[in-house]
Parts: sequence; structure tokens; C-alpha cells
Amino acid sequence: MRIDIWSDVSCPWCYITKRTFDLALSASGRTDTEVVLHPFLIDREQPAEPMPMLTWLAGKYGEERAAVMNREVTAVGPRHGIAFRNETGFAANTLDAHRLLRWAGHGHGRPFQSRLEELIFGAYFTENADISDHGVLLDRVERAGLPRAHAARLLASGEGVAEVRAEDRAARARGITTVPRIAFGDGPVVEGPQEDPAVFLRSLTAGSATTASHTREGNQ
Repeated sequence: MRIDIWSDVSCPWCYITKRTFDLALSASGRTDTEVVLHPFLIDREQPAEPMPMLTWLAGKYGEERAAVMNREVTAVGPRHGIAFRNETGFAANTLDAHRLLRWAGHGHGRPFQSRLEELIFGAYFTENADISDHGVLLDRVERAGLPRAHAARLLASGEGVAEVRAEDRAARARGITTVPRIAFGDGPVVEGPQEDPAVFLRSLTAGSATTASHTREGNQ
């Protein structure tokens, strides 16, 4: 079964949903899955320079709504082993992170890509790191067990830039506006934040095409 995932490493619900999905996939016992991660740049390539995360959110949504969003995700995080520290975090451009995730998936396989994705999520949301900084990204590459020198060459070049931008445009062209979004072959599509692995377990065994959605905000 092919599983297509659209996600952004600047989306806290994508982080939570990834952990939920990984639990479900492991519990399903399936060994015939091909997980394909697609980049989705929620804010395209903004902010151009890192800035305080809550300041950035307030500029997008207004201070009151941004505060509510932050309180909600911070309260939910511990249920999934995530200690969100958005108050002291930085919003950052995710283009280079997506370039590295694409490289990891294409060149080294989904297990390495998944590990790197976890490390970048953690850097962004729990470690107050600037994930547009190449040094930060290369540290996570190394910790994921991937070749740092190769990744450094990629970041110093334009490799993957056009491809990531093209995938982002393609997603929008097909009407994708919310992440996370997970499509199970020709069957179910699950959109929006998910905390219950049972949602994905049903999708892994469902035979008919249905769409599940969540009322919370998937994008941040």
C-alpha cells in the first residue's frame, strides 16, 4: 500500500499527527507500505528571516487567536511526548528543511527520512532552534545517521529547490490547503490533526474511499 503524506515541519499538528500515524503503522503490523512524504510550505518561503514564533503567529491570526492556538497545542503535546516551547521559539523558513527531507527519502529511505523529520520537528518546537540555519540542520542530519558532508554540499547548492517548490505548487493545484493530509492508496484520505491511532488503523484496513477530517486547525 502506498501512503502519501503532505506535511510541513512548521506545523505543530503535523508533529503530533506524525507520532500518531507512526504508532498506528507499527501496530498494524503491515510490511507492504510505501510511505511517500510530500513538502507543503504553509507560509511558502516566509518569514524571510527567523522571528519570534508567537509574534509571527499574531501577525497571521491576531494576538488572541494565536494565543488560543498556542495554549491548545501546548496542552495536547505532553500526551504525545512533546513539550512545545513556542513562547521562546522562532518561526523560520522551511524550504531547506524540506530539501533535506526530500534528499533523505530519495537517497536513503523512509526510516532515515522519518528520523530526520522527528529531529527537525524537535529542533523547531522543543529546542528553540532556527531550522533555516544550515548548522542546525546539519547537526540533525548527523544525529539521524545521514552523511553530513553530502547534506552540506546539497545545502550549499540549489539542489532540490525547484523540486520542493514544484511539489508545493502541485499540492495547491490539486486543492490541498490543509496539512497534515494522509492518503492511503486509492482509499481513505485523512485530513487535519489526529491524536487517536485508531483513525489510521481503520484507514490501513479500509477498503472504500472515505475522507476523515478534524475540526482543529491543521495549519499554524
